[in-house]
Amino acid sequence: MSELEKIAIEKAKEAVYLDRQGSREAAIARYKEAIQILSRLISLTQSPVLHEVYRERMRQYLERLNELSDGTPVRTVVRQSTNREELQIEPFKSNIKWSDVIGLEDAKRIIREAIVYPCLRPDLFPLGWPTGILLFGPPGCGKTLLVAAAANEVNATLYTLDAATVLSKWLGESEKNIATLFSKARNEASTGNPVVIFIDEADSLTAQRYLEVGGEARARNQLLKEMDGLANKNKKEYLYVIAATNKPWLLDEAFIRRFQKRIYVGPPDTETRLQILKHYTASLKLSEDVDLEALANMTANYSPADLYNICLDAHISTIREMFENRLEEPRKISMSDFITAIEKRKPSISGELITRLREWEQRYEAV
Repeated sequence: MSELEKIAIEKAKEAVYLDRQGSREAAIARYKEAIQILSRLISLTQSPVLHEVYRERMRQYLERLNELSDGTPVRTVVRQSTNREELQIEPFKSNIKWSDVIGLEDAKRIIREAIVYPCLRPDLFPLGWPTGILLFGPPGCGKTLLVAAAANEVNATLYTLDAATVLSKWLGESEKNIATLFSKARNEASTGNPVVIFIDEADSLTAQRYLEVGGEARARNQLLKEMDGLANKNKKEYLYVIAATNKPWLLDEAFIRRFQKRIYVGPPDTETRLQILKHYTASLKLSEDVDLEALANMTANYSPADLYNICLDAHISTIREMFENRLEEPRKISMSDFITAIEKRKPSISGELITRLREWEQRYEAV
């Protein structure tokens, strides 16, 4: 199958190149060959993920093949269509405060130095300031919360960019979407207002993939080009790009270098887990036997999101009991409710993931 994939990629690349050059007949022939090979791959693969990848590719090539066969003029510009969806990314203002981010003191300090201090005293930064920040770490550990708090601290406009939003099936549309977003952000930043572009799950947009033809590569290159524009040290605009990923080893090397700050956002330690548990249980009715310190010690490798779900599960168990026994009010949450919730919910962070993230940190960290 690997050989078939390679052949399909080569045929598709040739087809796209010939299509853009205006060689209709040759492009049609290559698209047909790529479609035949993809059809064969679909019949051979047992992986549902690869199955969907092959089907989507084949669908795109069939659409373009039908256009060429119907006599639609071959163009090198973005396809025009009344059915094409325009980019819809609306900015918003965050109301998350630094106090809502429990723990992560090192990450908060670094972000303050890069974003908050330059906004307060730009005269103290003759060499400029970091405009690219990469947050990497296990899922559910507060990366998005950090971005929202930083944006709120300087009253910045926040744009969220992800692969599902900007990648398009139309030729040339993905890179146009990225350029449009950055243009809007630059126009706003030029008025003196801070702007943050948050790239969520950056690996889905910037990773080097084996099976990609044109579209993803052009979108990735466009993003790199836009970020190069932010690095102009003669500009003193408050326009920042913050990216977050759970799998930094998938990122393109050129993309990594665009970030002056690369910060590991790891799982909470015991003291931070205790503070998180106190935060989530503050509005709950707890029995006297509940020992939050003991629970904090029992939940190593649990993310803040996991801890929230444990508190939620323990609380819901008392509500379930109330309805099943037709009681007037739920009883207080006991220690056994929390222990049962922990036993039924395994940590989302594995030791293997932490090891791999730490290895990547040793190579690429920049704080």
